[in-house]
Amino acid sequence: MGEIFIKKYWIERDVMFYLHSKNGKIVRQAEITPISKILLTLDCPIKGDSMLYDQSLDELEVKESDFITEEEFNEIWNNSK
Repeated sequence: MGEIFIKKYWIERDVMFYLHSKNGKIVRQAEITPISKILLTLDCPIKGDSMLYDQSLDELEVKESDFITEEEFNEIWNNSK
């Protein structure tokens, strides 16, 4: 399966999720809201109420438009530190 990068908006909580998946498992996740930026990894999977996504990617109902490039993901990741 390799590496996959996804951008997914959760309207109910006004959160944009950026997910980095390796072989079907999320290894990095950025959560961006109007007032906060949270970075999660396998080494640091929980911060406050946020938790690294641990479900199947099929559960996300990912559309073709949700896929982004590694460069797009890393730009968000690096600007959120």
